[in-house]
Amino acid sequence: MKKWLFVILACLLGVSSSGCAVTQVFENKADNQKHAEKVSKKLICYINEKDVDGIEQLFNKFSQKEEKLREDIEDFFDYIDGEIVDYNINFRGEVGSWVEDGKWLEQEVQTNLENIITDTGTKYYIVFREYMIYKKDETKEGLCLLTLRDENNHVLFSIFYD
Repeated sequence: MKKWLFVILACLLGVSSSGCAVTQVFENKADNQKHAEKVSKKLICYINEKDVDGIEQLFNKFSQKEEKLREDIEDFFDYIDGEIVDYNINFRGEVGSWVEDGKWLEQEVQTNLENIITDTGTKYYIVFREYMIYKKDETKEGLCLLTLRDENNHVLFSIFYD
């Protein structure tokens, strides 16, 4: 009986000491989701306006140094038939992270824009990834991947600099 009491107390101690970390993870996810929604709305607006500068500013500083980025964004527009009139945001959350001594060193999140419909009736999916935190090289914080997929989820065009 004493053995079980000890095990239960040890478990309770472990759970209570990790409570702050769990709370931090949930708060971080909520903040990241709000951020993803803002970026999604900007991205759709920039695509509809064919705004190369706007999309370029969403990419991280590391990617912005690439000479081909502007050309890639222009090519990206060529694959979209019409203006986007409807879409759903599916925040996928973390696809990669690294925590050491309770501090985030790296955190990459992914957002899927699904069921995109243009005014011509064409359907697409857009996937984008961002580093929210990248302590080794803060120029990599921001958008690092932008992929356009057709209605069958086949890649039509992708921009990725790492």
